[in-house]
Amino acid sequence: MGNNGEGKTNILEGISYFCLAKSFYAASDSVVMKIGGPGFTATGKILSDSGVEYEIKVEFDRALNQKTVTVNKTRIDKASALIGWFPVVVLSPEQSTITFGSPADRRRFIDFVLSQSSRIYLESLIDYRRILKQRNKILSEMQTTRSKNRDAIEPWNESLIKVGSSIMKKREEFIEDFHGTMADAYALLSGVDERPGITYSPSFEYAKNDGDVVETSFKKALQNQCSDEQRIGYTLVGPHRDEFIFQINGLHAKNFASQGQHKTFLVALKLAEFFYLKNRGGETPVLLLDDILSELDECRCRRLLEAVANTGQVFITSTDEHALDGLSVVLANPRKFFVKQGKIERVEDTTQIN
Repeated sequence: MGNNGEGKTNILEGISYFCLAKSFYAASDSVVMKIGGPGFTATGKILSDSGVEYEIKVEFDRALNQKTVTVNKTRIDKASALIGWFPVVVLSPEQSTITFGSPADRRRFIDFVLSQSSRIYLESLIDYRRILKQRNKILSEMQTTRSKNRDAIEPWNESLIKVGSSIMKKREEFIEDFHGTMADAYALLSGVDERPGITYSPSFEYAKNDGDVVETSFKKALQNQCSDEQRIGYTLVGPHRDEFIFQINGLHAKNFASQGQHKTFLVALKLAEFFYLKNRGGETPVLLLDDILSELDECRCRRLLEAVANTGQVFITSTDEHALDGLSVVLANPRKFFVKQGKIERVEDTTQIN
């Protein structure tokens, strides 16, 4: 609890660093640190479902622009290696772009869930972004020089197709698995007879559920776009251009859903994410609710907390000291932390919040 600007979200960002080695909110580490400071250190302990305690330490040096992550005093080679060890689900007002925003916002959500549940997917995604960057660089050079150097771009085509196809297959499988969990979560939250849906819409057409045809179709799509890519200087097909269409009763949610339906859909996605990660990884995610209580009505809040409060740890921020009064019956042994000027000023440790 605390007024705006007192540092509540910073606490959740600290937890995010323990789980992801980065902020869920800020785009870069330099934005997170105190203005004018040399860097920052975040240290915390996590107790796994199996009872094993881990000490996480994340340090950022502004001068070197370098981040160091250690687990139980052992440095890990890449910060991304931490992702998936301690799953986290974040719900904040800014994430309304998942349903309201661009295809990139929906891709980011799907990639975030998959990266926490599959190390192979995460590595493929990192590899794909590297390949895409190099291929776009060659296309940009070809655009500038008006060259058609196929020998330079062909190896990158092969890599793009191989890695990109594996990402697309995994996304297709994920939507099939995730859809039912999300539909159940939506029904739980809304209490009305509405049919939510998620459809995977790749950047080129191919026969679904046929792994080999993806690569063949990908290659053909690149060939068809060859002239346009050289003209504009970047890659036009691949997983980075995919879309995920959210629907309610068969209608495109982005265009036809009410505000209430958008909120319910978003919370259902997050609730489904929580249980998907818990069931797939065997580790209960931490749930971070950043200033979300003011965005949701009491009914949605109650149903969300009823679903997760007894199965995982939930951190909630609010400017309203009494925001949880009506929800106290759902929370197990809740604690209140009052934040002021970046410090926890007071703690209430009670069995009921009243």
